[in-house]
Amino acid sequence: GAGLGHLAYSKMKNNNQIKFIGIAVLFGAAFAVAVFSAVIFSGRDHQKENQSLNGKIVLRYGDVNPEGNITVQTAHYFADQVNELSGGRIEIDIYTSGILGDELQSYEQVQMGAMDFYRANGGSLDKLGDVKVSLLALPYLFRDRDHFWKVCGGEIGKRLLEDLQSSRSQMVGIFYIDEGTRNLFTADEPVTRLEQMKGKRIRVMVSDTLFDTIRAFGADPVVSTYAELYNTLQKEEIDGADNPVSSYYSNKFYQVAPYYTQTGHMYSPSVVVMSEITWDHLSPEDRDIIREAAGRAEEYNQAEIQKAEENAYSLLEGVTVLQPEDPEEWRKAVVPVFEKYGRGNEDLIREIREIK
Repeated sequence: GAGLGHLAYSKMKNNNQIKFIGIAVLFGAAFAVAVFSAVIFSGRDHQKENQSLNGKIVLRYGDVNPEGNITVQTAHYFADQVNELSGGRIEIDIYTSGILGDELQSYEQVQMGAMDFYRANGGSLDKLGDVKVSLLALPYLFRDRDHFWKVCGGEIGKRLLEDLQSSRSQMVGIFYIDEGTRNLFTADEPVTRLEQMKGKRIRVMVSDTLFDTIRAFGADPVVSTYAELYNTLQKEEIDGADNPVSSYYSNKFYQVAPYYTQTGHMYSPSVVVMSEITWDHLSPEDRDIIREAAGRAEEYNQAEIQKAEENAYSLLEGVTVLQPEDPEEWRKAVVPVFEKYGRGNEDLIREIREIK
């Protein structure tokens, strides 16, 4: 059944203290996701709130991945750095496994100020309109991890984060997370040739770029929430999906889809976004704390991602890891997708590709 959720958010400024309070009550079947239904701005019971928060700023951070995933580990590191740099005055509560909602629901909450941070996927950011950071999700854009970080960690990456706010998304780009390349995994049979994709039902996240990429491979893309993925694979309602190996392992998808093909078709960065409403309520000093912690979190992620991937591969049980027989045919298949979504940004794409 459909999940029902009620989210209450209260924001108050009193004696230069800002409070962000969120309460999520979630109901539904095992595969249901939290559905954002209301945002309430309330100034009631101020005295009780003051006592409970002790003058601290409490912010909420959402991620669809579970504890143990590299994206969540990075989130905790970021929260710890913010807490340390603020002398314990700013706390960030991490909500995992999509408990606060799926991708689109989370974007709505961030825009409304009901969620303060969200770990967005670069591929789904194309749903916000003309935000240039979504270009980083173009298929086969990056050569390797070194290229990825020279772009995301350099001047281009900084410009794209700034564009996220200036494009009127109502979000502020904070930092990037590397969770690895997206690879294909299937439940019924191994796939190593493009022709084997024909007719397969492959789940995709809410992303026009990924939808068309999977369709260019000859498969039938099926859009569904992340929370439903395990069950739909188990019930054989779909034939497969795609994920970086760290997420494939931490979400236990290998239990119901044991064929993992290293197509590497998309290396979309995670982009930690912050509500512009929350950002505007922070002091310049607190914004500097967020920025400093963000830089440290990127460094942490860069140092840990390779280890996280190696660990995931070593812990997979009953999985057949495969390579495409002809990687070039997969690349050629998505050239029209690349051209479609890159149109109008050819100079930027050329700049990205020329970085050595």
